Amino acid sequence: MSKFTIECVGFTPYQRNTLRGFATIRLPELKLVIHDITIHQHDSGSRWASMPSKPLIDKSGIAKRGPAGKIEYAQLFEFEGRETRDAFSAAVVRAVLAFDPTAFTEPVTA
Repeated sequence: MSKFTIECVGFTPYQRNTLRGFATIRLPELKLVIHDITIHQHDSGSRWASMPSKPLIDKSGIAKRGPAGKIEYAQLFEFEGRETRDAFSAAVVRAVLAFDPTAFTEPVTA
């Protein structure tokens, strides 16, 4: 598997539940920029990045909600395997920390 450089070129802090903010990531070898990657941290200290998604919309134009009342989202991008997804997530978290070392420490009110 070839490896790509992952650079964070922007980070907007936003805290809500596990969400810590939104990152813009650049993969120079692919000439690709991905906006709105969500950056998360669990109370246990685990950190991860999730690809952008969009809310599912019903026929009347209202966001669909699951049994718990939370909005349901559709994936826009998907890795073919957990190992690749986890490696990308870890690389994005490292890139965000290189861009903004306070990304997981600065309290931001949502």
